[in-house]
Amino acid sequence: MKAMKYLLSGLIFLTVFFLCEARAEEQIDDITTGEFHFTLALGYGGIENPRAKSDDITTYALPSWSYYDDRFYVENFTLGYSLYESDSLLVDLQTRLNEDGFFFELDGWNKVFLSDILGFKPNKQPIFGPAIPEVPIERNISYLGGLSTTWLTPYSDFTLGYFHDISGVHQGNEIHLKAKKSMAFSWGALGFEVGAIRKSSQLISYYYHFTEEELGRSRVQQPQSAAINYHTSGVVNVPLWQDINFIAIITYTWLGDEITKNRMIEKDGYLSGFIGVSYAF
Repeated sequence: MKAMKYLLSGLIFLTVFFLCEARAEEQIDDITTGEFHFTLALGYGGIENPRAKSDDITTYALPSWSYYDDRFYVENFTLGYSLYESDSLLVDLQTRLNEDGFFFELDGWNKVFLSDILGFKPNKQPIFGPAIPEVPIERNISYLGGLSTTWLTPYSDFTLGYFHDISGVHQGNEIHLKAKKSMAFSWGALGFEVGAIRKSSQLISYYYHFTEEELGRSRVQQPQSAAINYHTSGVVNVPLWQDINFIAIITYTWLGDEITKNRMIEKDGYLSGFIGVSYAF
């Protein structure tokens, strides 16, 4: 991931699998309804894993797909239904993946492809401070559903959304607040986004607190509170030839205090990004 930091410094990310909603192609082309769109980008990207003793997540291919009807739409793993639409206001029902689970479901890929092949097993156990359990930590990815409202202004698009766990994983919820600005130029497009996500205490407790089985002893239940993550992101999209574009995207997320104070987490935030060339089929 150090290589990606240098490579992407000053540019901005398309979240791998789900994370960034800045849609590069939309900043150049209008959305067409009744058609399925698929784009494949090849390059290098990944997500820093803020969990202690965990590998970063990397990828060399970034697929993206979408379908828009008069009211129903699909954007990768996000499903939506438009309840109201005007020139200045959008109100949608939406379902989306919760990103916290990806730090657990995708953990270990780098060890499979790199460490095991090379026979290298680094010792990441801290010399000082509390020990981190060596047992596998398993958490499920959850799916959220709720209501999203977007105000369209000449200066920026402001979105407020509430999403609750509809997959029965943790019964928690998230509140999303973000502002996004897209700008088109003769050479391509730029997009920027800043936002905050409030994660409920149930969600925090499920993903970022060790269980009694993982600790090997009874744990003292501490009072839980919600956490607010902040992020900033952006995207650069430059058409190269017909349906071929150069894309460079990066996002940095600052983790809330209720998350970082847990000893499962060793970073205050994480970087995610991708740089490469995309082809729209």
